Amino acid sequence: MDRLADELRDFSLRLSHVLDDIGVNERTVMMRRSTGLLTESLYTQEHFVNKNGRSTYFHFGSQTEGTTTLGLKSDTDTLVCDNRCNIIQDWGQWEQGKENLLMLRDNVAPGYCRLQLLRSDIPVAWEDLPGDHFEYDDEGRVLMKNTTLNSGLLPGLIRHGPSSSDENINADYVPGLPSKNWPTEALPWVTRTTADQWPGRKTKCFAVNSGCFVVPTGHCLSETERLEWRISTSIAERCLMFNMNITQIRCYVVLKMIMKTFLNGIVTSYQCKTVLMHLVEITNSQLWREENLISCIIMSLRLLQLCVFINNCPHYFIPENNLLDGRLNLETRQNIVFMIGNIIDSKCIAILGIEMDNIGDRLYAICNPFIRRNSIYFMSPKDVCLNVYNRLQYDLYREIHTSFQDIVNGLDNHTHIMNCNDMKDRIRNVLKFRANGSCSERAAAEVLAPLLCTTLGTKLASADISRGRCISAESLQWLSLGIDSDVASGRLKLASALFCSGSIGKASMILNDVEQKYDTRVTEPMCRCMSTGVLGNMSSLRLSENCFLCYNYKTTLNINVAFGVVFTRQEIHCVPNALKYEMFRCPEEERRTRDEDMDFWMDWAVVDSLPYLYYLQYMTYRRLDNRAGQQRVLGRLIHTINTEPRLHHRETALNLLGQCMEIEDRLMDAFTCYRRSLNLKSTNNVARWHIVKLLYRFFVKE
Repeated sequence: MDRLADELRDFSLRLSHVLDDIGVNERTVMMRRSTGLLTESLYTQEHFVNKNGRSTYFHFGSQTEGTTTLGLKSDTDTLVCDNRCNIIQDWGQWEQGKENLLMLRDNVAPGYCRLQLLRSDIPVAWEDLPGDHFEYDDEGRVLMKNTTLNSGLLPGLIRHGPSSSDENINADYVPGLPSKNWPTEALPWVTRTTADQWPGRKTKCFAVNSGCFVVPTGHCLSETERLEWRISTSIAERCLMFNMNITQIRCYVVLKMIMKTFLNGIVTSYQCKTVLMHLVEITNSQLWREENLISCIIMSLRLLQLCVFINNCPHYFIPENNLLDGRLNLETRQNIVFMIGNIIDSKCIAILGIEMDNIGDRLYAICNPFIRRNSIYFMSPKDVCLNVYNRLQYDLYREIHTSFQDIVNGLDNHTHIMNCNDMKDRIRNVLKFRANGSCSERAAAEVLAPLLCTTLGTKLASADISRGRCISAESLQWLSLGIDSDVASGRLKLASALFCSGSIGKASMILNDVEQKYDTRVTEPMCRCMSTGVLGNMSSLRLSENCFLCYNYKTTLNINVAFGVVFTRQEIHCVPNALKYEMFRCPEEERRTRDEDMDFWMDWAVVDSLPYLYYLQYMTYRRLDNRAGQQRVLGRLIHTINTEPRLHHRETALNLLGQCMEIEDRLMDAFTCYRRSLNLKSTNNVARWHIVKLLYRFFVKE
């Protein structure tokens, strides 16, 4: 017995070491969580500013919990909560002026409900059907169908049960409606454990105060499935996962790997999570240590095996809700019980057969350091951490730029009229989060506000220039608030405004400062616009070696990220002539073929920071009659276009280079630039107009 215990302890320590190496450790878990919560806050602030808080976004699942690896390739689960509705559990929670929906529990399975429509002016039930999204039940009550939220799906999403997925990215979107109150069915959980037992009193208080959601899916065995909604306790579940230690997290990750490898995902990760939460609750916290990892995995497998055998996996908060009800037939259950039994009997030696993240090969290499089954290269722990960090940061910084542009687009609204007072109000709304929000909300406001301040400053400066005035002090104040938005874009917009106003010397000084700050070894071009000109992949981001140790996203932005420079048409007088063309890049026939939800930026001028830096320097040196400086930066512009692998708007950079070549009277080189630009992007590209103009110049010359 002692020998077996020693073997399990040794195996546990080796497995823990391997899981640490592949990124299941405190540092990487916290990195995933902080990034997921920050991205969630960006989504929420964007919609709060643009739509007056109509929707709140929540990121749930493995990515935000930190319970995934590179090999697991987990989805990003986003719940889109429509705040216009008030889901109530009793009449005392009714609110005037809101769309109140009463949760009905009769004739539904535990964990599900139906929603009865109530009037918004007085607390009585609605009697007439208000539309096709509602239906009478057998008692004549007006109930909302769970297909109601289909119309709210984002463009390009495909509906799967309660969720919709984006085929282009690894993401699931679940629409939901909020209830401020904890489900009555889950109230026994509050007193189920003692104060010193996991999850603890504070966690329970947070869970109860967070309320719940209802999501549009009915019980699979119900005859009235279309009228049923599932009660979701996702916020409380995320809170509990945040309160698990690293051994519990590792146990969950291994369970998911086992299910995917040996059971083809028949048992879901949510069912594994539920089993784990039950097990953590009923076991001593001292058990969950690194040296007991294999024993913890075996206990989890035994409990999961029992659940499958009796065909009952009780929901953690609502035990009457059987997560296996109607999901598995007898033969499938027998096969699962048999497979899990084999894994348990082998004392989890089957883990050696897991190929995800090279778990099996890494374990074999640790157990037999002088014998290798193959010559597979294992990514070092440092490289794994950097790879995870790169992916997280890429998604985060792109989301920052996306949220910024979506807020500006909400102001522009395709009329190209941006009210400065409205924009000031929206900036103030963002700053409210910085003053009063949670840690992640403050961080999101901290990175969004400078980008918005710069846009407002440039808009005001454009109005000044259009009236023949100097740039006002107010404009410069707003522009100064945005110069630290990232490495370059805020300063470049300030320099561009100064250049267009005739302050060439000041513009040149700012551009020289940007050139000093922009280190191509560690600075990454970033833009929401996914261009075909981008080469490589996100795992090759050029980040400074120790940046993944820093959780200060604002600091990292000022070292590692250069956002694309964005000018709306309201900022047109702060844009050099060569870049103004980008705002009018196609005829109306082609414009009608765009996806207005995604391609609105094509009515703006958007250019990568580094080529725009060199173009602006070229123009300022020309105005300063510095021929040597002109040629130096022209060479750098050419080199950047030809060698920088991650330009998002290479076609725009080529168009700017073509304009420089026309100034140099190198017309054939200009023609080559425009042709290369068109080859990269054949539609919505102003290079066509440049070619027409160039051909006219050729004709005039002859």
